[in-house]
Amino acid sequence: MTSRSGFRIDQPQPNDLVGDPLSIAGMGGGFEATIDIRVLDANGNEFLTTSVQSTNLISAWQTQINLPDPPPTNRGVVEIASSTGADEAEARVSVPVFFGTRIATGFRSYLLHVVQPGETLSAIGANEPLYIGSGFGPIFEANRDIIGDPNLIHPGQVLRIPADF
Repeated sequence: MTSRSGFRIDQPQPNDLVGDPLSIAGMGGGFEATIDIRVLDANGNEFLTTSVQSTNLISAWQTQINLPDPPPTNRGVVEIASSTGADEAEARVSVPVFFGTRIATGFRSYLLHVVQPGETLSAIGANEPLYIGSGFGPIFEANRDIIGDPNLIHPGQVLRIPADF
């Protein structure tokens, strides 16, 4: 959960590997407030916008956005802003994400894999029957927030493995 001033994003979580459509949900807003949603690429360029309406002072909201095929970059940001009027301060929350449909063709979801002693990204990809990438590249790209070097993974790390289920 990411929050600021009573406004929060429940989905996606920071560094989630997201699919298409992109599901976005949270809590907050204000009486008859508009919640503006922007999706930015890794360079900060906006490529999608939409909004949802908050009808109660504090309310749950959710929406889905169809992403371009593929998104412009592997990584990006989902930004949500809510303003209840000119008298009140705007709450803005940004969540970094990875675009699964950019990383692996056919991406729909991901598996979680706990790294075992002696494993490599290539071996994990070769031994996971639901993995939809080619080689270690998509696994590396889907986990860039925790892996700095594709040749250096550690037992116990939990990796996202792109899948099509």
